[in-house]
Amino acid sequence: MKLFIKIAAIFGILVILLSSYFIFVFSQPIKVKEVVFEIRKGEPARSIARKLYDKKIIRSKSVFYLYIKGKKYENKLSYGKYLFSGKLSMTDIIEKVNLGKVMLRKITVPEGLTVKRTSRLLARNDFGEYEKYLSICNDSTFAKKLTGFSIPSLEGFLYPETYYFPEDVSEEFVISHLVKEFFNQTSNIDFIPNKKLDFYDIITLASIVEREARIEDEKPTIASVYVNRINYNYKLQADPTIAYFLEQSGKTRKKIYYRDLRIDSPYNTYKYYGLPPTPICNPSVSSIEAVLNPEETDYFFFFANGTGRHEFTRTYDQHINKQNLMKNGNGK
Repeated sequence: MKLFIKIAAIFGILVILLSSYFIFVFSQPIKVKEVVFEIRKGEPARSIARKLYDKKIIRSKSVFYLYIKGKKYENKLSYGKYLFSGKLSMTDIIEKVNLGKVMLRKITVPEGLTVKRTSRLLARNDFGEYEKYLSICNDSTFAKKLTGFSIPSLEGFLYPETYYFPEDVSEEFVISHLVKEFFNQTSNIDFIPNKKLDFYDIITLASIVEREARIEDEKPTIASVYVNRINYNYKLQADPTIAYFLEQSGKTRKKIYYRDLRIDSPYNTYKYYGLPPTPICNPSVSSIEAVLNPEETDYFFFFANGTGRHEFTRTYDQHINKQNLMKNGNGK
């Protein structure tokens, strides 16, 4: 009888301990840093439990799985991508995936946008606040954390692409994903800089090519003009660099005037030699590849011919003559 009482007492204690553990696991929230979690279609509950545990979203994969199995939710967990953020209990997690609270919205970031315009686009589509985006994108500490480079801002690193983000996502989360996509897209590119262009220079020059080119197949030719100018120590004389400075000053215009060429700014490539201090937009992979593999030409000048394409020439005299012919209606 005494042995039975002892066994019953031990069993009772174990029940109390297990019950306390289950209550603790279910009720005590975990502070989760923003994580996008994906459940694949048909994915078994045991796999979901393991992934949640590995990402430190739940305290116990066993408790999660046993509860899901006991409630017969195994085949009811909705697939898709979920945002988990803040203090969440296991009950919160189970409710979210059981009810299928998948919240993703689409946004496309076009090629050639500046940080300012990208920030405005994101804010206008209710993905956060414009000023917050500008603040974090121009934070050199944050930029180094994301890129590994000591750079003044994330200009050039917000990759143009179509994204799907959850509701109520933070500005830091969005920008981190744009930068991550930049490195994903460029991971297979062999950045072998020549003696005058390092990695950051390549991105900077690619941003100029991005703003100059209207047609993809002209990018290597446009890149060749700038590479030739750099190699021969000519000023770049790129209108988009001045347009960038004007935009940063709150002025947006389609045409650059002669008076703009007198602006005293390191972005004035008519006044100063070499590249501007930062990229002037966020370039696509094709612009980066054009800079790394420019067409072999002896061109030093080009101008838009009104069709979306450009006319390329070797000398300034040829450049002027071709412009005059175009103005007089004599074609090329």
